Amino acid sequence: MSAVIPMESNPETMNKYLKRLGVSDKWRMVDVVSLEEDGLSWLPRPVLALLLLFPLSKTYEDLRKEQEIELRSAVQQVPKDVFHLKQVLSNVCGTIALVHSVANNTNRID
Repeated sequence: MSAVIPMESNPETMNKYLKRLGVSDKWRMVDVVSLEEDGLSWLPRPVLALLLLFPLSKTYEDLRKEQEIELRSAVQQVPKDVFHLKQVLSNVCGTIALVHSVANNTNRID
């Protein structure tokens, strides 16, 4: 994979990118301080997407490969309106996640 400069993982940077994608100011990225009920209660509603930032490890990669094999062998009924963009460059996971978040919510986003 080719490398590019990754998007900074903070709401201000991501909101600038969302604006360039044409997303109205009604929809913004915010930091999530916790996935516990108390932490989630601080989030503005409605929530259309959640992006998780976590380090990759050998354990994660092994599990991901195992699950990918299982999913490829299973009969799946994928909804026709689900947008998926395969990441072919390294360090663009944040950008791809934002595109997925917008493209899979076009019926809700102005």
